[in-house]
Amino acid sequence: MLITQAEFETIDQRLKTITEQEVSVIEDKLQFPPVLDDMEDNNKTYSMMAAILFIDIRKSTYLTENSNSKSMVKIYRSFMRMAVDCVRKNDGVTRQFMGDRIMGIFKDTYDANGNIAETGTNKAVNAARCMQTLLDYSLNIHLKNNVNGKVIECGIGIDYGKILVTKAGMYGVESDNTKENEISFVWVGNATNYASKYSDLTDGGEIFISENSYKGLASELKVDSWSKVTKYKGKKPYKGYSIKDFYLDYAKELGAVVKIEEDNVSRQDNAEQISDGIKAIEELQNKLFNKEKELTIKEEKLKKEKEEIRSIQWDAYNSLYDIIHEAFNNDHIVKKEDTDYWIFIIENYYRLGKNLGKSESEIRKGISYCLSPIYDRIGMYKNAFHELSFMANEASWVNTQTNTLKWAKENNLIWDLRYDINRRMESDINVDKESFQTYYDEVNKYYG
Repeated sequence: MLITQAEFETIDQRLKTITEQEVSVIEDKLQFPPVLDDMEDNNKTYSMMAAILFIDIRKSTYLTENSNSKSMVKIYRSFMRMAVDCVRKNDGVTRQFMGDRIMGIFKDTYDANGNIAETGTNKAVNAARCMQTLLDYSLNIHLKNNVNGKVIECGIGIDYGKILVTKAGMYGVESDNTKENEISFVWVGNATNYASKYSDLTDGGEIFISENSYKGLASELKVDSWSKVTKYKGKKPYKGYSIKDFYLDYAKELGAVVKIEEDNVSRQDNAEQISDGIKAIEELQNKLFNKEKELTIKEEKLKKEKEEIRSIQWDAYNSLYDIIHEAFNNDHIVKKEDTDYWIFIIENYYRLGKNLGKSESEIRKGISYCLSPIYDRIGMYKNAFHELSFMANEASWVNTQTNTLKWAKENNLIWDLRYDINRRMESDINVDKESFQTYYDEVNKYYG
C-alpha cells in the first residue's frame, strides 16, 4: 500500500525531529547495559566501556540447505540457549539474535572507588571458553544423537572499546494496538564492527580477538597457545590474537570431543587474501603510473596517493614478517602449513621489500635467521644451507640446523661453510669471535 501525502508529511516531520535533536550522552557504569524499557524514544544515548562478542555457526548456509526445517529448529534453539547461558554465566548480556549469530556485551566491573575490578574482555574470553567447551563436549553430542547425526562448529570474534547504545525503531501503529512495537537497540562503536569482522574471519573452534583486547587480558588467560596473527578481509588487514579449542580447565574430564574436522578456512583465506592485497597494490601502482602521464593531475594528489600505496605496502610487508618471525624455531607453526605456503610467503616478502626500495641483501639480513629453520623443517635443505652460508658471510650470528648440516656433509659442502666461518673470524674485527668459534665447532663436528 502506498503512503498518502498526509502520511508522507507526518514521517517527514518525525525524521526532521530526529536529525535536529541534539545527541546527549550518559556515562553508564552500572553492572549491566540498560534494557529497552529504561531508555527513552529520543537521541539520548548511554556510553560504556565494554567487550563485544560475536559467535556464529560456520557454514550455516550449507547446514540449512542440507537439513530439514524441523532439524534446524532444534539446532538454532539449542545453539542459542547454549550461547546465552554462557554469556549470562560470565556477567554479560545478550542483546541481538541474528539467525545463526549472537552478540554478547560484557561491561567492565567497577569497585566502590570507581576503579576497574574486572575487564569486560576477561568476561568475554571466559564466555567464549564456556561456549567452545559446551559445543564440543555437550551440544554436538546431543545433535549427533538426536538430530540426524548433525554436528556444528562456531567461530568467535571479540573486541573491546567505547560503545554508545540507543533505542531505535517505531512503536505500534496509530489506532491499532494489536501491532507489535518494532523497537530495538543500536550499538554504535568500532568495537561492535570489529568484533563482527573478527568472527567472520575465524575457523571453526577458533577465538580471534583484537590486539587491544589481548592487552587487557588477565595473565592467567594469556596461555602459550595464543598466536599473533593478521587476517585479511578484502584488502583490509585485521591484526590480533588467535587461539583454537580454548576449553575450560576441566574439559579433559568430560570425555571425547565431537566436532567437525578442521578445514582451516581462514588460514587458507589468509594466504589468498595477502595475494589479493599484493595484486591490488600493483593495480594501484599501474593506475598511479597512468595518472602521472596526465598533465591535469595535481601534484599534491599524486603525492597523497603515493603515500597511501606505500602505507599499504608497509602493512603487507610487516604482516608477512610477522608470519615468518612467528614461525622462528617453532616446529608446530612451520609444520602446520605445507611447503607451497611457505614459498609463497617468503617470495612475496622479498617482492614487497624490493617494491619498498630495499636490496635483496638488506631484506635477507632481516629474516635469514628465521628462514634457515623454516627451510630445514620443510626439508628444503639446499635453501637452508644457502641461508647458513649467507649468515656466515654477512650476519652477526649463524643459526645452525642439524638436519641441514647432515645434508651438507652428505653433499660435500661442509668444508665451504667451515671455511666461510673461519675466514669471517679472521678478517672481520666486528664479529663476536667467541660466538663464531662456537658455530665453527658445531660445523666442524660434521667435517671429515
